[in-house]
Amino acid sequence: MTDIKNRVVGFRRRLYAERDLTAIDDYIHPDFRSHNPLVEPGRDAYRAFATSFHKGIPDLRPDIHQVMADGDRVVTFIRWEGTHTGPFLGVSPTGKKVTFETADIYRMQDGLFIEHWDVVDKLSIATELGLFGMAPRRQN
Repeated sequence: MTDIKNRVVGFRRRLYAERDLTAIDDYIHPDFRSHNPLVEPGRDAYRAFATSFHKGIPDLRPDIHQVMADGDRVVTFIRWEGTHTGPFLGVSPTGKKVTFETADIYRMQDGLFIEHWDVVDKLSIATELGLFGMAPRRQN
């Protein structure tokens, strides 16, 4: 179990904290499929998805709160923070700090991540980017 946990943490660290797109080749299966409607199947589509974050929120940092594994699946709970300084999902740069959380499940095959599901706190980021015309409430 520890190996699959270490792999997902290493993947997230390299891809997002270090902005290393070669992590996709090292961790993602050629037949990769995400159940996120923004991500088409395959490594190249996942690379394009990650690149959109690198361009739109270049200082995006994952803060992994929890990692759980069972068999060939691993679950992460992550809080993401960064500054929206580039175009992102059709929204022009706002210069605003953004935070959102995700719960991600990856399934492994042949030592690589082949399938992905996620739940994304879209309301937080949409509100922070001004898509709803209201300021987010911060909890201390």
